[in-house]
Amino acid sequence: MLTRTVLIPTLGRRASNWLTQRSFNSTQILRQTIKNHEPNNLEKRFLVWSGKYKSTADVPGFVSQEEMERCRNKMRIRLANVMIGLTIVGCGIMVYSGKQAAKRGESVTKQNLEWHNQFKESPAK
Repeated sequence: MLTRTVLIPTLGRRASNWLTQRSFNSTQILRQTIKNHEPNNLEKRFLVWSGKYKSTADVPGFVSQEEMERCRNKMRIRLANVMIGLTIVGCGIMVYSGKQAAKRGESVTKQNLEWHNQFKESPAK
């Protein structure tokens, strides 16, 4: 009986390419159809928030790895967008508070000089 390792080189280049492509494609299709990931509660919420399912009760016990990865990617993008928005809001607040401090006459150099004067006076006491 000829084994696969002996059979492929003996068939020639075209046949060996055909056999390897066919076996690769069939395993890829099998991997996509097998639902082998069991989502935990947070991942179930991610699946609902990404719009894949209506509620956490609708999420099946096992989902495909590809579906879960797509859902995680969507959540990563949404989280990054929220962080960008919060950063912009924080920068705006800092600009506003800096302008208010400038109106009051406060500055970083004045605060630094005051701190150094207090630091020099404390050992003298």
